Amino acid sequence: MTTQARSIRIDSNLDKAINDYLKVTGQSFNSFAETAMADKLEDLLDMKDYSNVKINDDGSRFTVDEVVKKLGIDL
Repeated sequence: MTTQARSIRIDSNLDKAINDYLKVTGQSFNSFAETAMADKLEDLLDMKDYSNVKINDDGSRFTVDEVVKKLGIDL
């Protein structure tokens, strides 16, 4: 995987909080930032998927017992 350099401006209070966090965890800023951005994108995609499912929801609900029986799972 190739990497791309980026530059961001961060409020001084947020910068201090991030640096304090990095000292405690031993994580690099790049690792922290990349993980945080990936998590944010994943959350946005999850919300998009949820919205799409909600639009098409027919209201059907099933108990665990019904799902187990339908799938032929032995618990």
